[in-house]
Amino acid sequence: MYFILAITLVFASSYGQYSVANQLSSAGTAKRTVNALLVIDVQNCFISGSLALPHSPADVIPIINNLLKTIPFDLVVYSHDWHPSNHISFFNNLNDRRQYIKPGTKVPDQPYQVVTYTGPKVETEQMLWPTHCVQNTGDANLHASLVQTTLKGEIFHVRKGIDPDLDSYSAFYDNQKLYKTELDDILRQRNVTRVFVVGLATDYCVAYTALDANDLNYATYVVEDACRGVTNASVQAQIAYMKRQGVKIIHSNEVRSLISGAALTQLSFSLMLAVLFVFYFTN
Repeated sequence: MYFILAITLVFASSYGQYSVANQLSSAGTAKRTVNALLVIDVQNCFISGSLALPHSPADVIPIINNLLKTIPFDLVVYSHDWHPSNHISFFNNLNDRRQYIKPGTKVPDQPYQVVTYTGPKVETEQMLWPTHCVQNTGDANLHASLVQTTLKGEIFHVRKGIDPDLDSYSAFYDNQKLYKTELDDILRQRNVTRVFVVGLATDYCVAYTALDANDLNYATYVVEDACRGVTNASVQAQIAYMKRQGVKIIHSNEVRSLISGAALTQLSFSLMLAVLFVFYFTN
C-alpha cells in the first residue's frame, strides 16, 4: 500500500501544474488557472516618439522585463498601435475629413481636442492625437529594450487601429465595438482564465483593454507600477472606474504570489485526489 501511495504522490507532484483538476475541467468539476500577460503598446511613439507620454514612460520597461524574466506566464501577448497614415485619430487628417464633421459642433484647432465625426462608418466623438504609430515606421516598433521572450509559454502579437475610419484603444475591439481583434480567440483557444495587463497608457489603451477583458469574463489585474498614463487626473479616474467594474489593481511585487498561489492550490488538489485514489483501491 505504501509503495502505491508513494508512486501516486510522485506522479501527482510531477504533473501537478496540469493537475487532475485541469483534466476534469471540461466536465465542470474544476478549472485550472491559465495566466496571460498582456503587454500593451510599449512602442517608440509613446516613449520617445511623436506621442511620448509625459511621466517617464520608459520606466515601465525594466518592470515588465522583470515580470517576463522571472514569472512563468502561460502566454504573453504584445499589442501594437498600428495606424495607416490617413487614420481618423490624427489631427493632421482633420481637413481631409471635414465633410464628416457634425454641423454645429466645435472644430478643433489643435491636437488633444475632440471632434464629432458623422462618418464614414459611424458617428463618433474622436479625440485627435498627433500622428503616431504609423504602420511600418520606426515610431511603431516595440521599444528595443523591451524583452520579447518568456520563461514558459507562447508569444503572440496583436495589431490594432488598423482601420483608417475607426480608432481602437482596446487590444480586443475597436472603440465602437464593430470588430474584434484576434486577441480573445487567442486566449480562449488556450483556456486562459486570468490576464495581467501592463504597458501604455494607463488611462487609454491599458484601461480599455482591462475593462474589455473583465467584460469577457477573464479575471483581470492591472499592474499599476508597470503602466504610465497621459494625465494624472485621467489615470486616477480610470483606476477608480476599473476598480468599480471589478478589475483588480495590483503592484508588480504581487504577481508572483498570485500565480504561485494558484499553482499550489492546483497541486494540492492533485495530491488530495491521489490519496483518495490510493485509499479507494487499497480498502
